[in-house]
Amino acid sequence: MITWVIMAVLAIAVIGVLLWPLFKTPAAVQDRAAYDMTIFQDQLKEVDRDIERGVLTPTEADAARLEIQRRILAADKAPAETHAAGSRRTRMIAAAVVAVVVPVIAAGIYLKVGTPGLMGGVSEDAAREAAQNAEINRMITELAAKVEKDPKDVDSAALLARSYAMTGQFPEAVNAFKHLLVLDPSSVNFASYGEAAVYANDGKVNKESHDAFVKALTLDREEPRARFYLGQEQADNRAFENALSIWRELVDTSPGDAPWLAMVKDRMADAAKELNIPVMASDPKHALELIPTEELALARVQAAAPPAALMPLGPMGGPMAALAAPKAPEQMPPETIKMIEGMVGGLAARLEASPNDYDGWLMLGRSYTVLKKFDDAKNAYDKAAALKPGDAEPRIQYMASLMGVLDPAAEGPLPQNVSDAAAAVLKLDPKQPDALYVSGLARVKAGDKAGARTYFTQAKATLPADSPLKAYVDRQLQTLDETR
Repeated sequence: MITWVIMAVLAIAVIGVLLWPLFKTPAAVQDRAAYDMTIFQDQLKEVDRDIERGVLTPTEADAARLEIQRRILAADKAPAETHAAGSRRTRMIAAAVVAVVVPVIAAGIYLKVGTPGLMGGVSEDAAREAAQNAEINRMITELAAKVEKDPKDVDSAALLARSYAMTGQFPEAVNAFKHLLVLDPSSVNFASYGEAAVYANDGKVNKESHDAFVKALTLDREEPRARFYLGQEQADNRAFENALSIWRELVDTSPGDAPWLAMVKDRMADAAKELNIPVMASDPKHALELIPTEELALARVQAAAPPAALMPLGPMGGPMAALAAPKAPEQMPPETIKMIEGMVGGLAARLEASPNDYDGWLMLGRSYTVLKKFDDAKNAYDKAAALKPGDAEPRIQYMASLMGVLDPAAEGPLPQNVSDAAAAVLKLDPKQPDALYVSGLARVKAGDKAGARTYFTQAKATLPADSPLKAYVDRQLQTLDETR
């Protein structure tokens, strides 16, 4: 009896709390986007408080801030709206409903799950959310299987990349975007690709994400995520003046109601504090203004036709070549060719004057590859290799440039320079999967099935389960089994 009296008192108290807002003077109600932004800002402040209390390390705090900032940048960009409260009559009806329904529902819930013997019940909302997450994961798994079965399905590959990115599976998203780059560069959202690469790299902008953001801006100069992260790259490198300039330009040219403005302004304040200057003392600069002209010119071409990347083509039983080539110069507008050649010539002249620029030689090699000047590309890659004799990357890129012009249906052995390039890679890195795969192809075309099997088996052992190349290696091995 005492229990029921206590429940009645609590019910009256709860009803009073619920009814009070309905009898108050109507006021504007904040919309969901504004509410979310308030929560995000509070979360950023909570991170600062956790650092002061010693709950978080600086590294953990940076990771937490990056995740919150990602959510802010992904927030709805629609203007905030306010919704007027209901009329007095509507509120009186609502009050009556609350007064009658709440006790009935509460009593029903108690009778069903309130007994001591039924502790730990799962709420309907939690069960529904779990079911939805399970369904999403099932759909992504099925989509991944579909892409593995038909790697040339551009629409499915694009959807898989977006799905991985949206569900926070960033390493998988990066691999999916790389696959899509080979299939159809125009289907790649370079800003999303870059963001996934950032989070797959512990929140740091690396070369892969940097290149993606630059390409995103060559397609859309106003892309906010690319501009923000390129500013973040400058801040990570302690180039706070550049970071502040990029972020100020971003803020100055963005809509006043953009949901992520407050977050960017906080980062600006941090950069200004590092420099011990007012925020307004910086000069606004678009992120692209800090990109070297030759890098920018190459990015413009690669945004539509990236450098050759390993991706097997054609039926897996016969002789094949395995690389998607960049767009041929004859397919480009004359003015584009002239611009690229001018930029590449400028880069080559700069490197002759400063020959110790390893990354510059790699860039020059890729530039010559785009222009189909493969002898010049080899020379550039040789210069890079001489600077870092133990690094396989120049040899890998050279091998890719050679494979990019091969005809998948051509009979006869692979050209000797391709086989030599693969061998050079394996001498430096015996487990490099692309070179193992190319060496296997060379053995297939030469009729050496045993040798091909050895290379393909080694390549398979080095590849992650979700690698696009792994499916082709498996098919090659299957074909070898069928033709014994």
